[in-house]
Amino acid sequence: MPEDQSPHEHEPHKADDPSSQGDDRQPGKLEHWSPVTEAMRTPSDPLVTKQGNPIDPPDPGTPMSRTIAILLTIFAVVFVVLWQNFPDESKQKLFFPNAPQVEHETAIDQPAPGNFGQVDLVGRLFLRGYEMFKSQDIMSQFDTPGSRFIDEDRIRIIMLSAEFEGTDAALDRLEAFRLESLGMESEDDEVRIELSTDDLVLKELNILRTLYTDGQAALTEDETMQLAERYGYIGRVALTHDLPDTDPQRAGLIQGFMGIMLFLILVGLVAILGPLTGLVLLILGMISFFGGRMKMRARVPTPGGSVYLETYMIFVLGFCAMAVGTFFVGNSSMPELAAFSLLVQWLLLLTVFWALLRGAKVREWRQAIGWHTGEGVFKEIGCGILAYLASLPIYIIGVIITMVILISKEAIATKANGGVPPEPEPMVNPVFEMIANGDLFVVLLLFVLATTWAPIVEESIFRGALYRHLRGRLHWVASGIVTGLLFAFMHDYGPLMVAPLIALGFMFAFMREWRGSIIAPMTAHFIHNFTLMALMVTFVQLIKDPV
Repeated sequence: MPEDQSPHEHEPHKADDPSSQGDDRQPGKLEHWSPVTEAMRTPSDPLVTKQGNPIDPPDPGTPMSRTIAILLTIFAVVFVVLWQNFPDESKQKLFFPNAPQVEHETAIDQPAPGNFGQVDLVGRLFLRGYEMFKSQDIMSQFDTPGSRFIDEDRIRIIMLSAEFEGTDAALDRLEAFRLESLGMESEDDEVRIELSTDDLVLKELNILRTLYTDGQAALTEDETMQLAERYGYIGRVALTHDLPDTDPQRAGLIQGFMGIMLFLILVGLVAILGPLTGLVLLILGMISFFGGRMKMRARVPTPGGSVYLETYMIFVLGFCAMAVGTFFVGNSSMPELAAFSLLVQWLLLLTVFWALLRGAKVREWRQAIGWHTGEGVFKEIGCGILAYLASLPIYIIGVIITMVILISKEAIATKANGGVPPEPEPMVNPVFEMIANGDLFVVLLLFVLATTWAPIVEESIFRGALYRHLRGRLHWVASGIVTGLLFAFMHDYGPLMVAPLIALGFMFAFMREWRGSIIAPMTAHFIHNFTLMALMVTFVQLIKDPV
């Protein structure tokens, strides 16, 4: 056994310790030991030494401290879940009811809503591959029955229509949009839809009509700037519509698809081979687990104490303070300082050490939260890689559940609205925008936060301290579900989008139970976040506005 896996003063009886070697181990009162029976161990059956002392004595803490910790934890969790899932617009109205409203005129030189949203991303891809797609019927994907788009996305669709369908088709779409915005019916509409189109978008309809009838030279400097600044790459391509494709100004905009295509092929291969490999590993792992050959290395702690629940409580309270502080700074006279919350967040790492301040011994603390090398650092890392791959099918199930929920929500809302789809909301992609705008300092902080802070701090708190506290009272499956739920709802993805995170959180908990050490779930968490961040950075670099 590695040195840092023996934190206790008394050596356990060999027959009582499943961490020792041999297949005839019979820990506690179990008649026959196996990984499954070990996983099913109840709190009333702790591991003991020859002298009858528990290998893992109750954690520091009293019944009173445990009661206080439970109450404060409930308060903190409820608050942070509500805060994280409460829309920013609603929070601004609640806390800043007298704040002046931003006029549309001040947004002429700012990206329009929907920047790097679905329509914008699809448009960028097709325009980059203009030579390949110009003869294809790509606009049909925007014309599916029941589809509705925000006003700014309809402007983007008109500009894309001019490139791929011609100016006549674009002007037809423009006129239909104008009539709808005035509360009138176009000839092809069966359902009358009332729209509340703002003056800025109505002005852009006039700009596009001028562009597609009289050419770019007929636009004023302000009108040209408005299309270019509000709609970025798609707007800049639209301004070159009357130029030949070979013109250097236009040619530089409608090329560069080869790099995107290679990237998409690579992503496609990873998206296919990763889950397939994971499915094979998951099946093999389940056979090993249910066949009694998988050794579960995490020790079931003796119930009692509260120090690791306190650790989780302090982390959540600190996270609450940071989230609220960031919101108020972001709405102050110096909103740019909100970016430094990415640095301040590192202070939450200190909460991991709370048990030491409460009197826990360093060796026992490391064993309790999994801060030890298990069966060797490299073996634990390797197990984390394999376990992450095996988690991908379960993660995909979470994604499918989320998609079903969102589709069902849309269908219910449409039915309740008399068959008319609900007013769409603009898709927001702040990370994409930061990367595209070249905020390298902020992007670097975000990248380090996702790939270093999250694996270390979140795993130490959720799969370390919180899981340790729950495991003394619950079966590992129940402990994994609870930590997975709390882990998912701490993020601000919204209650309908948490199924994939719950799946990941549960699998991270399984890795903790399987390996005992926290290295495996840390590794899996790192791989997941690093992959997503690397893909986002690369993709945005390929499709962002040309310099």
